[in-house]
Amino acid sequence: MAQVVLKEVVKAYDDVVAVDEVSLTIGDGEFVSLVGPSGCGKTTTLNLIAGLIEITDGTISVDDKVINDLDPKDRDIAMVFQNYALYPNKNVFDNLAFPLKMRKMSKSDIDARVRQTAEILSITPLLKRRPRELSGGQQQRVALGRALVRNPKVFLMDEPLSNLDAKLRVQMRSELKRFHTELSATVIYVTHDQLEAMTMSDKIAVMSESRLQQFGTPDDIYGHPANIFVAGFVGSPSMNLLRGRVSRDNGITYVTGPDFRVGLTGRNQALADASSGEVVVGCRPGDCRITHETSTTGFAAAIHTVEPTGDITFLHLRTGNAMLIATVTPDFPARVDDQVWVTFDNERLHLFDGASEQRISA
Repeated sequence: MAQVVLKEVVKAYDDVVAVDEVSLTIGDGEFVSLVGPSGCGKTTTLNLIAGLIEITDGTISVDDKVINDLDPKDRDIAMVFQNYALYPNKNVFDNLAFPLKMRKMSKSDIDARVRQTAEILSITPLLKRRPRELSGGQQQRVALGRALVRNPKVFLMDEPLSNLDAKLRVQMRSELKRFHTELSATVIYVTHDQLEAMTMSDKIAVMSESRLQQFGTPDDIYGHPANIFVAGFVGSPSMNLLRGRVSRDNGITYVTGPDFRVGLTGRNQALADASSGEVVVGCRPGDCRITHETSTTGFAAAIHTVEPTGDITFLHLRTGNAMLIATVTPDFPARVDDQVWVTFDNERLHLFDGASEQRISA
């Protein structure tokens, strides 16, 4: 496998910048996911690494070798597209075998590699079928298998599980992760599914508006978001974010908005004191404490909707013009328009500077 390094990579189309000075180091054998909203530049970044589009500026290196000017076929990179791109006149076995035949591997080695890949992807019974005889999910697995069978230096995957049903996606996530672990493969994976990124990745790159917002382990991204965008994008449901100003009352520091007041203690108090004065308080839905009893440390909210999911219930809460989400146990008594009191877990709060929108650090 190989290390992949992007250094200040830029892709511009006239006045439109699709990728803006993105720098990343994907370690040898790492599984890295690129996530972000549509149009953020993640698929363009993948295509730049593959050599499918020409780079405007910066460098892309594989094992310390700059590959900017290499043709895609000379990069030893396999890519799985969001569409299937299968040969319609070949059966599944021949689709998988084709890249190996191009490398002039022996017939016995090709047979063994194809059958091993088919077993991993649970498509052994499909080897004699043609693509038109397969479902969309089955075609996607064959497309994935055609990349896996090559054992290249780097795997590039552009939402390869997007056409699979929910149960099969869970199974394929596990199989892909096992495959990555067994082969120590270097994988760069584009997805809209945060659960895929969180469960499969060694590191995650979060992109927005053509720029890299944060790059780190799933725990870093989730537990210490670098800015308001990452905080609101990563996590399902997303983090609650309330904008207010720092105030003090009887020696206690608060973040106060039109319809809420959150008390801060300890380290959070010191961080708020070091801010510009305008602060955005972030709290995950699971870190909100909800009660029907009046709380001197919380603020009032009205239940907007109730979403039971079986093991937990999501409460959508309205306080003034702001909407929050909190989780409660299924037996929590909740009716639409009931008033409740909300308290944030002070030890698990996230504070962002209101002016810069960056995380406030010590």
